Amino acid sequence: MSSRSDIATESSGDSGLGKNEGKLAASASVTSVPALRVPKVPTQYADESYKLFSQIQVDDPTPEEARKIRNKCIKWILPFICIGYHVMYVDKQTLGSSAILGILKDAKLNNNQYNWLSSIFYLGYLLAEWPQNWALQRFPVGKWLALNLTIWSGFLYLHAACHNFAGLFVIRFLLGIAEACVVPSFLLILSMFFTYDEQAVLMPCMWAIGNSSPITSGLLSYGVLFIKTRSFAPWKWFMIITATLTLALAAAVYFWFPDSPLSAHFLSPKERAQAILRIKGNHSGIEQKRFKKHQFIEALKDPKTWMFFLHAWSQEMANGLTNQYSLIINSFGFTVLQTTLLGCVNGITALVSLGVAAWFLAYTKNTRGWLSSASYILPTISSILLLTLPWSNRWGLITAIWIRAPGGIPYAVVMIWAANCSAGHTKKTTVIALYHVGYGLGNILSPQLFQPQYKPRYYVTWGVILGVANVFPALLVLYTRYYLNKENKRRDALVASGKDIQGTGVVESSDGEGHLVDHVVDNNQLDLTDRENLRFRYVL
Repeated sequence: MSSRSDIATESSGDSGLGKNEGKLAASASVTSVPALRVPKVPTQYADESYKLFSQIQVDDPTPEEARKIRNKCIKWILPFICIGYHVMYVDKQTLGSSAILGILKDAKLNNNQYNWLSSIFYLGYLLAEWPQNWALQRFPVGKWLALNLTIWSGFLYLHAACHNFAGLFVIRFLLGIAEACVVPSFLLILSMFFTYDEQAVLMPCMWAIGNSSPITSGLLSYGVLFIKTRSFAPWKWFMIITATLTLALAAAVYFWFPDSPLSAHFLSPKERAQAILRIKGNHSGIEQKRFKKHQFIEALKDPKTWMFFLHAWSQEMANGLTNQYSLIINSFGFTVLQTTLLGCVNGITALVSLGVAAWFLAYTKNTRGWLSSASYILPTISSILLLTLPWSNRWGLITAIWIRAPGGIPYAVVMIWAANCSAGHTKKTTVIALYHVGYGLGNILSPQLFQPQYKPRYYVTWGVILGVANVFPALLVLYTRYYLNKENKRRDALVASGKDIQGTGVVESSDGEGHLVDHVVDNNQLDLTDRENLRFRYVL
């Protein structure tokens, strides 16, 4: 099947589309097809894939070619994202690990100040989410990510030079700003290279590696305790080591991580075009460098955008535990050395649970909502146990901490689900940004649940986590699935009733002599939103 066909009809005059940012034209009459109402956009508002198909004509890849391209993409993308997630989470846990390595004493931090060091990181993250996503639309994704990773590593190095709350407060805020682009970068790359079903499997795989970071953090914490330097505390060595790992990752990303299929160094020109055709079933484009106001507004008005936002906020109301795990385990009566090693179990349980989730999604279809809701069962039981077990039962309490690991599954699954349910590049980046605004808001508030007056049992804390971070998001994902399934059935009914739903549209360009030439292309090359393209179906 040809990726693009030109039509000979020329028209003069201004279509007006350049002024309204590529909204659907009322109609387009062409000589090679019947007169139909079809979407029409000027060249500058078409998807970036249109430019590639203007230069090269290829057929859909054969099954063997598609497998070869998919395997190349997995080989060159998956390791970066898995390692990137892992390093990101190790970096996030530097504060929590440092809590038992001496930072509280050296920086003269009280409990409230420590909690604010967790919250301020996510305030920076939240404030930077919009500009970071704007930059990801304007600049090459891989290069922008590498720049932010380099800045991020620099802030980690500066932690070792801080001796008080004020210094750490500023550095943690700036660290959040740098990190705000990491997850959106990975989501955009996944959406460019892989089908929705592949993304559903790959995301838990990556999150499994990322959430296994307590293993690395625990072993590093254990190791630095044996570094004996008088004026350089173990927590400072921990910061230096993690900063160096982040800087090495930044260099690798700069040289080898792709920006998009259009420039992927590991694909030939023909394979680049076929890589885009391979995922045409997503009914979504690859990339568009122009901000489209109407797509932004549509994202804000779309109810499912706010469902995903609320899920991110509520689910992350439990994430204040990230920087509290070491302190909580230590409070059960375990020594510092025991705590560093027992904390590794959190990483093992996360790795196993997310690995099982990835396997489940690989062999089922449209089960994201069911899986996400079921994943809250063990965290709910955990909260109940932490509320009811006697303080003397320290192994029961630590087991309750360990079984919280499946709570990471909904975050991994719903985050990519939100991106998959949004088409149009501006709309997709807006939805991703709002999802992470919710994520940031939850993480700003959640550390404040661990107030000193609630110690050591934290009854209020576990009660809030039970209701807000376990029960509410479990019910919310079930409703989101119902809402999306209802819309899919509506669209299927339109097709069944015989209503003509166009799979092609028109890109309008100039021939250099002032005449406008129309080119019939697949809808995927028009950068349409999921609401504009009625052939789009929501994954469930």
